[in-house]
Amino acid sequence: MRLIIPNVIILSIILYYASPLAASNVYTNIYPGSIYITEITRNEYNQDIYHEEYRLLKWSKNDEYYLVYGISYNSKIGNNKLLLKDKNSKVLKTININITDKDFKIQKINVNKKYIKPSIVDMERIKRDSIQLNQARKIWIDRNPDLDFIWPVDGITTGVFGTKRFYNGIEGNYHNGYDIAADIGTPIIAPSSGKIILTGDFFYNGKTICLDHGRGLKSIMIHLDQILVQDNDYVEKGQVIGKVGSTGKSTGPHLHWSVLINNTYIDPELLVNSMLIKNL
Repeated sequence: MRLIIPNVIILSIILYYASPLAASNVYTNIYPGSIYITEITRNEYNQDIYHEEYRLLKWSKNDEYYLVYGISYNSKIGNNKLLLKDKNSKVLKTININITDKDFKIQKINVNKKYIKPSIVDMERIKRDSIQLNQARKIWIDRNPDLDFIWPVDGITTGVFGTKRFYNGIEGNYHNGYDIAADIGTPIIAPSSGKIILTGDFFYNGKTICLDHGRGLKSIMIHLDQILVQDNDYVEKGQVIGKVGSTGKSTGPHLHWSVLINNTYIDPELLVNSMLIKNL
């Protein structure tokens, strides 16, 4: 598989304490779409921690405990404040994070005109799709996730996270996932274990699988040819869950794989081959 792997840089983050919540050992390159991870105590791990309305991912490994936070693509470049609260909205801590700029590439794509100017009937379908997908994004399963991800399909990289995309010459949304081209029918495997929280055939996404790995960490697989799992199935890492296709807003057979943390799209590549956790 062709891989495009960014350098991992250790950055210093200045922490301002509003309460005893402790944190140390930050590992990641802080840019839009990246991941912030910091060590916390066992007591802190045992309580819910929120930023705005979103509960944050806590992760444990070998009796060590961490807070994991996805950096939004639309984050302000420069100093940003991450205000951490408990379930009663009490401020636990304010973290100042310096987010660096990243030069995302531009990609020009031609698609069927119906995806640029949907009909009234299609717009109604898009609204229904949006409701289902948003409901799935809000699901919370209190399970310690396996952050050592594997590639979901063997193929060629055709799209990376953050690309600025133009469809038929019109600027669209940024690319919120990772594209891997492969022949129709190529098996797709679960990149990490978890529960299937949604399957369906949607206007833009085509045949779709939403896989919840635990505590707000979710994989979304779209443009599939076949879905081989059902809602509420529990799947193991490496289990075949679908097959590559070209359904929905797609220009050829490939898997589009998105990952969410705290309801924020992050670069899936950061989780593969232990990139996020290899230094912990």
